[in-house]
Formats: sequence, C-alpha cells, structure tokens
Amino acid sequence: MSKNRINIRPHVSMLSVLKFVEYETWFALAEFVDNSIASYLKNEKELKLLHGNDFQLEVAIEINDHENKITIRDNAGGIEKSNYERAFRAAEIPADTTGLSEFGMGMKSASCWFSDFWTVRTKALNETEEKTVKFDMNKIFEDKLEELEFVAKLADKNYHYTIIELENVNKMPRHKGLAKVKSHLASIYRDFIRRGILKLVVNNSELQFSEPKILTAPKFDDAGGEKIEWRKEISFVLDDGLSVKGFVAIRETGSTAEAGFALFRRGRVIEGSFDNGFRPEFIFGASNSYRYQRVFGELHLEGFGVSFTKKGIQWDENLDVFLKCLKDELNHESFPLLVQAEKFRARANDADYKKSGVKALSGTVSDFDKKAPQAIKETFENSSAEGEDSTNEELVKTDKRIYKSFKVHFNKINWLIAIELSYDTSLTDLIEVGPHLVKDPVSEPDIKQIGIRLSLVHPFMVEYAGTENGKIEPILKMTAAMGLAEIIARESGAKTQGEIRRNFNQLITKISTN
Repeated sequence: MSKNRINIRPHVSMLSVLKFVEYETWFALAEFVDNSIASYLKNEKELKLLHGNDFQLEVAIEINDHENKITIRDNAGGIEKSNYERAFRAAEIPADTTGLSEFGMGMKSASCWFSDFWTVRTKALNETEEKTVKFDMNKIFEDKLEELEFVAKLADKNYHYTIIELENVNKMPRHKGLAKVKSHLASIYRDFIRRGILKLVVNNSELQFSEPKILTAPKFDDAGGEKIEWRKEISFVLDDGLSVKGFVAIRETGSTAEAGFALFRRGRVIEGSFDNGFRPEFIFGASNSYRYQRVFGELHLEGFGVSFTKKGIQWDENLDVFLKCLKDELNHESFPLLVQAEKFRARANDADYKKSGVKALSGTVSDFDKKAPQAIKETFENSSAEGEDSTNEELVKTDKRIYKSFKVHFNKINWLIAIELSYDTSLTDLIEVGPHLVKDPVSEPDIKQIGIRLSLVHPFMVEYAGTENGKIEPILKMTAAMGLAEIIARESGAKTQGEIRRNFNQLITKISTN
C-alpha cells in the first residue's frame, strides 16, 4: 500500500461556495448517477466484452438516517489514472462534453452541498490499483490545501467500481422526503431504466417509473364515435441545431400533481420530473383547467444548453418559439388534443361513484331525517292544490345504486321515504320519484312508501359534479326536496304533480348532452 498526492488547484476556492448551490436533494443525488452513466457509456464495449451483453449498470444509493450518512455505489468503469486529477479539480471540464458529465462540477458540487467530509474510493477497469481520497472541506479551507493525499492498493484489473461516502450529511432526506426523492429519481432516469441501461436502487428498493395510462375515448363532441388513443408524436425544428422530438398525450385520470411535460436532454429529465411538471400557461391554461390536470408528455430537446446544476434548460430567446410551435402541433384540427383535454368528460368507475355517493347520501339523509317532518308539515298546511293523483310511472330498478331510507309522520300518515343515488348508465332521467324505488317495501297498510332517485351518470352530473362529494351533496338535497314537494302536491290533491319533473328531466338532458 502506498501514499500518493493529487493536485486540486487552481480552483480550490470554488469548493467553499458549492455548499450554497441551489439544489433539490434529488438533483444533487442525480449528479452522482450522471457520472456513473457517463462512465458506463464510455466503457460499455469493454464492460460487455468482460461480462457479456446482458451486463447492466447498477447504481445503489444508501441513505442512512441513523448514521447521518449517504453512500453511492456503482459498477461502472471507475475513474481511470489519466483522468484522476481532473476528476477532483473544480470546474475542470472533461475532454468529452457530449455526455451527462460536461461541466466538471457534478460530483464536487453535490458532495460539498451534502457534506463537509466525503470520501471517494474507485477502481478503474483494466487498472491494477484501487484509489481512495478523502475530502475534509474545513481542513482544506483552513490550511489552504492545494494537494491531497490518496491511498492506493493493488486490486484485480477486472474489478471496476466507484464508491462515494458522504458523512455528517447536512441535508439528509427523511421520512416522506425520502419517498419523494425516489419518485423524482425514477422520473429523471426513466429513459435509461426503460432501455435496460440502468438499474437504480435506493435503500435496497429498485426504482421503476410508473407510466401514466393514456386516455382512449371518442372525441368530446361525438360520444358514440370511434375510440381514439389521445397521444400525438411530436417532431419539429426550431433553428439550426435545435430540435424537439417526443410525444404529448392525455392522462386517463387527471392529476394536479403529476400532469405536465418532462423535458429531456441526452436521455435525462432536466425539467418536469415527478410532481414538478413543466406546465407553461400558454399551453396548459390556469391551474384549475382540465388541461392542467390531464395533459402530459415527454419532449427530448436537442442542441439546447443547461444550467451547470442541470435543473433547467437554457432557452435564451427560443422559449416563445418553442411554445408556439408546440401549441400549433397540439391544436391541429385533425387531432385537437388540447381541446379534447379541456372539454372531454370521463365517467368515473363504479367504485368511485359508490365511495363518493355513500358520503353524500349519508349527509343528505341526516339533514332530511332531522328537518323533513316539520318542513313537510308546514309546506303541506300551506298547500291548496286540488285534483287527482298523477299517473303512475314505470320505474326501472337497478343494483348500481347507493340507498338509504327514513320514516316520517305527517298529515296523520306514516311515510317510508327512500333516497338513492344511481350509477347505472341505462337509466336516462336525472331525477325519478315513485314507490317502486323503495328497496324493501313494507306490507303495513298504514305506511305509504315513496322513493327518490338521482342519477350520478346523467350528462348533467358528469359535467358538473363527477365524484366530488362537495358538488353531489347540494344537488342531492335539491333533488330530495323536489321529490318531497311532489309527494306533498299529490297529498294535496294536485292532478299533474309529476309533470314539472318530467319536463325538467327532458330539458336538463337536452341541455347537458350538447
């Protein structure tokens, strides 16, 4: 074992300010992953000759909360002898700047951001020495060190790895923060993971990117038309050397957090990872728009620069041109993706309707159970209508419903009143009233029975309520009041008490379907 020295001049003073760089934790960790990918791609041919064509780059990140330590390990090509000194000098640009390691700052800036004490141990492919160097940043600054000792020891020439240990970490991701780090890293490196180039592991958990499901549905103004997969391939040139390729699509299920574009450069996401999608208002509209929640995509930018932390595209004067070209692609009359995202209304699944309906129905019945007897009594006493009962209607029963009933007593009569929410698409009316809606009819002659039904899948409800309890409940309360008003009218002797409701159903259906 022997001791050697590396020169860290002339930019050692730069290291002192790197801890103040504006990083998010995932972007700082990404600097290490970038270096590993660059090393792998540089040595890919030799690595596969040694291990076979199935060889895969593996980067393992261990975040040890108890020891306040982060360790990054890879099985890439290692830091070779000819590149060793350059690797530890700040802002020393590598000879090859076409890959992910182009500024000569990544490992140093990220390490200093995390910690004042860090160690790099590396073994380069086809070399016979493992080298270890320790950075004590406080000592380097205080003693104005321009050289560091590294320890070398013999190792098998076929070994290849780099291990970086960050101790006494200043910015340790904890609890929920760790889950967010994993999600961002999986998002940033999704392309390398998909292609089988990279196996990325964080705390023994292999990261996988969760692919959003793409909406397959007819055009918003042709409900019975052909189903279309709402995904569009994108390809256009902005200027000499600047081009954009990728796709834009509509999510099957909207997500305020996870919609938006991911902007790639050299296979890696620069802007728009996980819950921080790139969503310019020029394309997405306001944050409460349907486009904002539904549109997503992956856009690979060629020829653009990035900031040295690789967390932002350097647009210069090209952003406005880029957005205009992209919007033109998405607004083309042959495939109006943005219009579809804004105007299409998807029917939720049965489970969602049931979950939301149970909550809305409980709140509505609770209110009516407390307030309906007195309200019905007062309304009935003030009614002076005369006439006969309206014609009985044929009411279809369905199992796709949420149902509650309650009893009241008014006008010397006991009533069993049932209120239900239906999510059966075969039913066409928004509101129905009738005795056949009572699920468990009673046989006692002195109890009258009536049911009131609201359809959750009527076009009006799909358009304005969806499965949001806060929107369903007030509509349900109005529906229940309308049903009870019809019952009161019947008991008061009105001849055509159901006519208003029937006309209402026809009008609201016609209004809501166009």
